[in-house]
Amino acid sequence: MCEPTTALLIASTAMSSIGAVTAGIGQAQQYRYQAQIADQNARLANEQARDSIENTNLEAQRRYRDLAQMKGAQTAAMAANGVDLNFGSPVDIQKDTAMIGAEDIGQIYKGGNERTRGFDINAFNYRSEASANRAKASGALMKGVFDGLSTALGGASQVAGKKNPVGKKSAPPAQNPFASPLPRT
Repeated sequence: MCEPTTALLIASTAMSSIGAVTAGIGQAQQYRYQAQIADQNARLANEQARDSIENTNLEAQRRYRDLAQMKGAQTAAMAANGVDLNFGSPVDIQKDTAMIGAEDIGQIYKGGNERTRGFDINAFNYRSEASANRAKASGALMKGVFDGLSTALGGASQVAGKKNPVGKKSAPPAQNPFASPLPRT
């Protein structure tokens, strides 16, 4: 039968060890939840990137249609007025219209690519955040286990010290069987 103080020390050590492990588990769960949130944000950013590509293509198609209508209207107006469409100013007008339309479409694709790239970067950052949180969860769990073990070993050391107080002769320290029998200089 052990003394009441020893029993209290053992109980305190056990509770502290369990508390450290439980705290580690709680911290790990929190990091895993944050990882799930980051994964969800990454999926949303990927969807935004896909929408950006589709919207860019739709905007470009709309501009192609507008350009075709404008070219048709110009051609019809010039033909209705008896202008020859094959040389001189009518040809220049048609080339200018095509050039301005091509520049507009190029700007549409450039803007769409920049928007899509921003969403892709966000998705990558969210995936990295999720990975970091999963690593933190593993670290928090390991820290809780090691803190619990450390507390248990510290308590065991104190209990051993109570059973073998200072002044009592203790067993001689274990000798290293691989140590050299010659003294070091």
